[in-house]
Amino acid sequence: MVGPLNELYYGDNAVTGIAGPLENAIANFGLSAGIASNVQIGPSDLGVQFTSMSTSPTGVIDAWEWDFDGDGEIDSTEEDPYNLYTEQGTYDVSLTVYLDGESDTITLENYITVNDGSNIYGPLSGIWHAENTYNITGDVNIAEGDELIINPGVELQFATDMQFVVNGLLLADASSTRSEPIVFSSETSWNGIRFFNTQEDNLLANCEISNASVSAIKVEGDSKVDIIGCKIFENNSPAFEIIGSDNVLISQNIIANNINSGNTAGIICNASSIEITNNVIVNNTGQWGAFSLSNGSNAIMTNNTIANNESTNSTSYLMFLLNSIPIITNSIIIDNGVINFPSTPEITYSCVTGGFAGEGNIDEDPLFVAPTEGDGTDYNGLIASWWLQAGSPCIDAGNPDAMYNDTDGTRNDMGAYGGPNGMELTDSDDNTVDVIAVNSISVYPNPFNPTANIALSINENDILQPVSVKIFNIKGQLVKTIVNNEIVQNTDFVWNGKDNKGNSTSSGMYFVKMKTVSSEVSKKMLLIK
Repeated sequence: MVGPLNELYYGDNAVTGIAGPLENAIANFGLSAGIASNVQIGPSDLGVQFTSMSTSPTGVIDAWEWDFDGDGEIDSTEEDPYNLYTEQGTYDVSLTVYLDGESDTITLENYITVNDGSNIYGPLSGIWHAENTYNITGDVNIAEGDELIINPGVELQFATDMQFVVNGLLLADASSTRSEPIVFSSETSWNGIRFFNTQEDNLLANCEISNASVSAIKVEGDSKVDIIGCKIFENNSPAFEIIGSDNVLISQNIIANNINSGNTAGIICNASSIEITNNVIVNNTGQWGAFSLSNGSNAIMTNNTIANNESTNSTSYLMFLLNSIPIITNSIIIDNGVINFPSTPEITYSCVTGGFAGEGNIDEDPLFVAPTEGDGTDYNGLIASWWLQAGSPCIDAGNPDAMYNDTDGTRNDMGAYGGPNGMELTDSDDNTVDVIAVNSISVYPNPFNPTANIALSINENDILQPVSVKIFNIKGQLVKTIVNNEIVQNTDFVWNGKDNKGNSTSSGMYFVKMKTVSSEVSKKMLLIK
């Protein structure tokens, strides 16, 4: 074994007299160019982060010259550049390195392959578009430090038992148009989306996820993700499994007709105190019905409609609680029998079958417009109507504090359609809902050079109000003002890397920040020259 100072060991015993010859051997290797990358194959637009693996006798290299497409032209002089391949084809990649007037070149023939998306496996990076086909034929993953942006209208079809693992950043955001959801499914069954050890701002918005057999969405390892306005349905597994992750938002989703014979079909939380707001959770069948919360999963649950779920346990538990005390407010918790909790949650201003002690609670028929006739997956919760009829006892019956008011300013209505983030009704026949999207920013490519596309997602309330969008450096100093307290008509911008004085900025980390009436959000962006 060679030690950090070029000393040689045999077991735990040092072997003397080897350091000098070993250093000479390393020096004789000379200057050598080397290439590595995060991905080598995938659909357009394929984002490739290249890394120079070049070596020199001194460990120093003077310059790098990259040719990304084999055309003989220099495309970058950065040590570790990023390139977005937008056209299908196979590309040679070359790197020439320089030191003290000497050079070495390496060319990797057919190193990058950009395909049509019909055979996808392995690492993912870049941007996916609705005009392409995406067939997942093997397990796929987004590595730490990598990013995949999935645009509205994209359909992902998974081969049997394949899984999508996210260790980096996934932005699957179709909140801008309800008619073009992002679809994750399989003609047979697949193993779902797994977020593992990622603290990036992951987002699933207006996605449809079905036919999974191992947790449609699984979040582990203190991962961070928002799931907003999605439909998670007809999975032979729990819709959600959250383990050891507190920074998870489940909001404005329809969670229906999932089945899990061994556990809960709706939401499983283990050591995870998450936020669950304004969801329709209906007609799921599992051992524990809609929820299983354990090991300190003190979830905050506000304005949810939890109805007609089925427990197959000998004692019917709609919500199984173990060492967990969720705080439930302004919700409707209904089934056709008696609702049992193995331990006592904290419930206020909610409508609960069988009654529940607590301020503001009622036990009445909520008068849904057209609910299913029975519990569980034998009845289609997706085509039922779970909003409230006029005269419902749940209207204007939620917590009277103004912070819970409906979007029209009136007192909170119990259930998923009430409160400041309430679902909005549409004329669709399949219970699709328009969501009040959480404000967010997308930047692509990221890293970028020389320009970055900045896309704003602004909810319908804030879009009518003044917005500010500004770019700051890592020290918090203002670099560029994109929009200054204006009502915007266009939400897509391009930053050319120049500051307010027209000067080019240096390579490094920047933050684009958007301030609206209701919130302030930011996004990291990396300029590499």
